[in-house]
Formats: sequence, structure tokens, C-alpha cells
Amino acid sequence: MTSASPRVNANVARSGERLSCAHCQQQLEGTASDYLTRLPWYEGPVADVGPHVFADAQVYIDAPVVFRQFYCPGCYTALHTEVVPGNHAEWLAGSAGATPQ
Repeated sequence: MTSASPRVNANVARSGERLSCAHCQQQLEGTASDYLTRLPWYEGPVADVGPHVFADAQVYIDAPVVFRQFYCPGCYTALHTEVVPGNHAEWLAGSAGATPQ
């Protein structure tokens, strides 16, 4: 029998089934598989990532690409960042009508 990791990732801590921000201990809603759907988030152009990421994704992919960042509702530390096709909806499961905040 193996025990569950005390962290989902470097920014999200786990205590049993409860999740919290590893930086401010704000309790997060949801489970390890769906907490992103319940966080405040920002969506913008890939150029917002910074100069270290090539902003013209059209060179590599036919779909429009966006930058997304999900934040702790307590301290607004970025808990998860991704650069994905704009129609990438895997994380949207269970969050119908979600809009960036």
C-alpha cells in the first residue's frame, strides 16, 4: 500500500482529500483532478508569457494558441500556467461557462 503524496504539485498541497495553496494555505475547492476549474484565471496572448517563449505559434500549429494562468484565490500566486490551443477544453470539464477573471 502506498500513501498519497502530500502535494499535487509544487504549489498545491494535499491533506487527505483536501487541497490548499502551498504558499498561503488557502483551502482550494475541488479534487486533484478538477481544482483548476474552480480557480480564478487569466487568458491572454502567448506574448504575455515573456520573451523566452516564441509568441508566433502559427509557425508550429494551425490553431490559435493562448496563455493561461490559474491563481490561488487567497494570495494570487500562480498555481498553474499553460500555453495551449485556444480551443483546448480538457480543463473545462465541469466548468461550463467559465470565463477568465
